[in-house]
Amino acid sequence: VSRSWREGGRVVTVNLIKTPSGVLRERSVSGFNPRDPLLSKTTEFLVKSEGDYELYKAYLEVWLRRAEPDFREISEACRVMGDQGVAQVSVDAAFTDLVKARGVERAYMDLYLRPRVVEEVLEVLWEVKEREVEAFLDSPSEVLYYDLWGAFGLGPDHFRRFVLPELERAVRLVRGVEGKYIGFYMVGRVRRQLPIVVQHACPDFIEPFELQSDITLGEAKRLYGDRVCVMGNFDPVLLAFGTYEDCVRETLRCLSEGMADGGYVLVTGDEVPANAKLENLRAIVRTVERYGRY
Repeated sequence: VSRSWREGGRVVTVNLIKTPSGVLRERSVSGFNPRDPLLSKTTEFLVKSEGDYELYKAYLEVWLRRAEPDFREISEACRVMGDQGVAQVSVDAAFTDLVKARGVERAYMDLYLRPRVVEEVLEVLWEVKEREVEAFLDSPSEVLYYDLWGAFGLGPDHFRRFVLPELERAVRLVRGVEGKYIGFYMVGRVRRQLPIVVQHACPDFIEPFELQSDITLGEAKRLYGDRVCVMGNFDPVLLAFGTYEDCVRETLRCLSEGMADGGYVLVTGDEVPANAKLENLRAIVRTVERYGRY
């Protein structure tokens, strides 16, 4: 059950998940930043206690019994894009779903306080992800964008235990179908995670190498560019607040760091802001058309 209402200039949304054993409640707020109307903040998380994990698993098990893929949106996107681009499918990783349900700080503490509970929940979440990946494989899209948001603060040991097995499974599924590709969205301090991902999971691409990361685009390209396609790094703030010339310079910087010897795709280091200037987007396209062709 979902319900939304306005409080001042903000939109408050409450989601309720009712199970035979209890109710999970989530509350979020959006509309507080007029420059980014899609920006939202969770103020109350679904999972508030260890007992809530059991309710959460019960909800996921019902989802597994009832969920059916819907290809209408991605089919229309592929039709509109044609051969002028790639309409991708996006899937949140199991660990990402866990963090979104529990909150970053509490989820990380649970890795120490109740690791077996976390693993049990992640196993059910992986079944959800497996269904979602299989739906992608049946869709007309060629590219699966696997979002690891929430794993940005994990050290190598926790990353190997709670995240890597899922990534290896997802890549195996996608690699089993000709003409399908999978990449990982990894933000934050990922320097110690990257060699693990590249060596063991072997995705087709990694992005977005945002400017706040602890590894530069140039370093990532030098270390891993012969094994994985590197994507991203353009400063998205410039699209909203920079000039045309700023965006030309930023495009040339990204090309100079990432383009050599192939294996780089220029995209933003996170998103295209809602208040991006169309002329600044044109600056990227025109500069890449002139200097960024292989």
